Amino acid sequence: MEFIEHSLSVLDPRANGRVVAIVQMSCATKNESDLIQVKERLLFKHHLKAVISMPDDLFYPVGVVTCIMVFEANKPNEGRKTWFGYFKDDGFEKRKYIGRIDARDRYTGLKAKLLSAFKNLDEIPGLSVRHEVTSRDEWCAEAYMDTDYSTLSASDFDLKIREYCAFKLLSQLD
Repeated sequence: MEFIEHSLSVLDPRANGRVVAIVQMSCATKNESDLIQVKERLLFKHHLKAVISMPDDLFYPVGVVTCIMVFEANKPNEGRKTWFGYFKDDGFEKRKYIGRIDARDRYTGLKAKLLSAFKNLDEIPGLSVRHEVTSRDEWCAEAYMDTDYSTLSASDFDLKIREYCAFKLLSQLD
């Protein structure tokens, strides 16, 4: 976060500068005093325009969870909302010896939908939300999005009940 702070500080205050950075999700969610101080300084001078939660396995096989933060330089954050995007499912699948691939050709459509929502600051259930944040808040979509139940079906419910019953049965055998 201090790197982001430094990057923003070197931008010309007369220009409409932006800094975009991929950071560990812990930078957005931890509540350590040093991190809160940096976030406080950032929000005092700059607007946190957007945070996009990225897939957990984006940097597979390295196990680091990331997000993308977008800051507008020299525009205080107070009174402004941040757009939060949820891009955990980008359409890519892990394949042995290959890594992450777009096996079902889903990425292009999902990417276009996310970029359009970002450009227009749209709030789309299950994809994005807007919320005003402070230095003590979590800076991730998961903290502010409502659960999107529209994608659930009766067969999803049946499957989970069957999985639970199988789990209970198998755990009694041990």
